[in-house]
Amino acid sequence: MPGLAPYGNATPFPISDGTPMITFFRKALSSWIALGILALVMIAFIITGVESPSMMGGGSTSGGTIAKVGGERIGGAELARLIQNQIDGIRRQQPSFDQKTFLAQGGFEGVTEGLIGGRAVEVWGKEHGFAVGKRLIDAEIAGNPAFRGITGQFDENVMRNMLAQARISEKDMRANIAGDLLRNQILTPVAAIAIPPVKVARPYAALMLEERIGSVGIIPLAALADPRPPSEAEIAAAYKADIAAYTRPEARVLRYALFGAEQVAASAAPTEADIAAYYRENAATYAARETRSLTQLITPNEAQARAIAAAAKGGASLSAAATKAGLEAVSIANQSREDYAKAAGAAVAGQVFATAKGGLAGPIKGSFGWYVVRVDTVTGTPARSLEQARPEIVTLLSARKSQEALADLAGRIEDAIADGGSLAEIAANNKLTVVETPPILANGQPVSAPAGWTPPAELNALLKTGFESDPSDRPTVETVIQEQRFALLGIARVIPPTPLPLAQVKPLVMRDIIAKRAAQRAKAIGEKVTAAVNRGVPLAKAMAETGVRLPPPAPARAKQIEIARAQQGGAQIPPPVQALFALQKGKAKLIPSDRGDALFVTVLDNVIPGDLATNPQLLQQMRGDLQRVLTPELGEQFIRAAGAEVKIKRYPDAIAAVKRQIAGQ
Repeated sequence: MPGLAPYGNATPFPISDGTPMITFFRKALSSWIALGILALVMIAFIITGVESPSMMGGGSTSGGTIAKVGGERIGGAELARLIQNQIDGIRRQQPSFDQKTFLAQGGFEGVTEGLIGGRAVEVWGKEHGFAVGKRLIDAEIAGNPAFRGITGQFDENVMRNMLAQARISEKDMRANIAGDLLRNQILTPVAAIAIPPVKVARPYAALMLEERIGSVGIIPLAALADPRPPSEAEIAAAYKADIAAYTRPEARVLRYALFGAEQVAASAAPTEADIAAYYRENAATYAARETRSLTQLITPNEAQARAIAAAAKGGASLSAAATKAGLEAVSIANQSREDYAKAAGAAVAGQVFATAKGGLAGPIKGSFGWYVVRVDTVTGTPARSLEQARPEIVTLLSARKSQEALADLAGRIEDAIADGGSLAEIAANNKLTVVETPPILANGQPVSAPAGWTPPAELNALLKTGFESDPSDRPTVETVIQEQRFALLGIARVIPPTPLPLAQVKPLVMRDIIAKRAAQRAKAIGEKVTAAVNRGVPLAKAMAETGVRLPPPAPARAKQIEIARAQQGGAQIPPPVQALFALQKGKAKLIPSDRGDALFVTVLDNVIPGDLATNPQLLQQMRGDLQRVLTPELGEQFIRAAGAEVKIKRYPDAIAAVKRQIAGQ
């Protein structure tokens, strides 16, 4: 992204397109409590996917009681099910997401409070006369896309089948929907009053258009390098003080035995009986067959079909005759009689496959109307005898039996591991060759290896388990190539992190000493320049007085809206530009570069207030952004008030038990 050019020749911060985000000012919506309430209360769970209902409507539960809301009980099983649904939903978008991440981000607490808060609103609503009629529930069910049949209309059989698959009773589903509708009746008006007035949004919008203009002094470390070679004493002291930087990471020696198709080749060969049985069971595949390519027209009535057929028989092509009638003929390639009958009907297929090449069949009544069909090509495939089909059958059965035998072998090896067998014993019993790597790092590179050794192709698939497992763990079976090749893996030896000899890393230590000298000198100069500017000295004069030849100050300017748009697009904002918005006019701040190769002294020279006349639509956008922030806050406050009125009693031990269950303890 354009910004400050390295060490001078800076360009003003660019203006980019996009929508400003109110989260530039605050990130209230990032809290799990807000997300939990938004997900569980502000948005209706009208079973958009029957496989993961919210179960907030008071359906049957089991397990310990985690809370009582106005006398109504919330069970631990209900909470656990809801949390698992939340995790599954996130996992569909982020496959690596797991329970540990969910708990670490506060998801458990957010969903728990959302469930209790949602039930509090429901109980409060019932106590104050809110109700949901059966017709409204019926309408929600009938309008659910998940319950539509092949006609596109609500189908009761589809609904019951889906509920049976998800193990949800119709009573529970209706209770869920009733609860959702009741909460929406109450909370929708609350959300409606969250639209902020223009006077509230105006200063925020103007702030987004505020422009800050400054200058940046650049202190490149390369300009301050001290060419004097470090003394032996300096080198020894630096090596000792920062020994971690010169320490080789943990290395391991992995031992493994590969197994795949070659280990089961003998048992994978099909017998003559196997081949003959497969030929008999798939006789239709090897029998003589005929396919036809067709041009087909379907009309809604017989009269129209007859008129088009007559035109086609009179010399016009079927496509041209159809086009003249305002219809369109379609081409269908390589149709067998059985497949075509499934689509068009047996009667149509019978007539079409009795018609010679180039002939016209129909009109005849079929599955979707009246058919007129031209036979374009006829392709006959002769029958194949057992001997002719043998090579194909042998290849297919060999692959199938090889996979089955390989799966059996992997199962036997895993059973042997479970019984306490060692890697050497299991490999010997199954005639596997054991391979041992030299000491390698977690990236597969060797610490030391025999001459000519290179990492084998299968090693990359074994590194993750090989370096994450405890050395005392039992061997494991790892997949090298999916369903084709596996490895019995164990850890032969662990070599702890080892400091590299000073003689080996001496050039690196010397380089680091020289870089550290430059960094210390740059920091001293930067602090001196910053202090001078904050006393009122112009930046250019303060830098000139350092006695070091430095690049001239570079201009920097940006607006809040530009920062917000760039961050929304994932761009990295130059630190000196960000610093403009943390300064008072005339003040300076010392900023390190992202790469660690320079220091910046950012000075704010001027602030130009935002003019909404230059971007009038921003005011309405800001009102919308503010509403998105205020809506969950108002909802949260309402839920808390409802909870205080209906009286909520939580059972911490039961809640903790559910959390342990989610954590897998």
